[in-house]
Amino acid sequence: MAEVKAQVKDLLDAGWEVYAADEVRLEHETETRRMWLPRGQRTKLSVNRQKTAQSFFGALSLTSKKVKLYPIEGNQNTEQIIGALDRLQRETRTEKIAVVPGGARFHHAKMLTGLYEPGRLLERITPIHLPPYAPDHNPVEHVWNAAKSNIATIQHETPEETFGAFASYVTGPAFDYDFERLPLRETRNDPAP
Repeated sequence: MAEVKAQVKDLLDAGWEVYAADEVRLEHETETRRMWLPRGQRTKLSVNRQKTAQSFFGALSLTSKKVKLYPIEGNQNTEQIIGALDRLQRETRTEKIAVVPGGARFHHAKMLTGLYEPGRLLERITPIHLPPYAPDHNPVEHVWNAAKSNIATIQHETPEETFGAFASYVTGPAFDYDFERLPLRETRNDPAP
């Protein structure tokens, strides 16, 4: 991890735009309850639950401390990541871009890694991979946790409201997370039952 921190610091000092990127999936569950009290019969309760999910690709700029958020249509996979990285590259004015992606397997797919070469689609992007099994070291993961905690206590009527509240929280404030100032991980020492 020390090597990644040193590499990111050197790139930032050299004027590169460095993003910590990863995907997040949100679920919205609607619950419709109906009950009736017919005379002489027991109360009946009917519950109809429907789940809707939306995935997003997000990139936290380590210079501006702002998040760029792109919805992912369908499943999280290499093709969706290529599209999001291409959009991120087009929307970034700096010529030299480094991206620290999450640890998902599709971030290391041959189809994606070949696109970083000169003359290819993502030639302006240099990937910097975190060590395996180190998701807490990716600053954007802490943005996801803060956003989910922020919207968790409010029941929204529609999936659009839930996903909109999440997107507003993520894209609104600046998040001062980087590899040196990550929030402390909460540890729980609950006794075993």
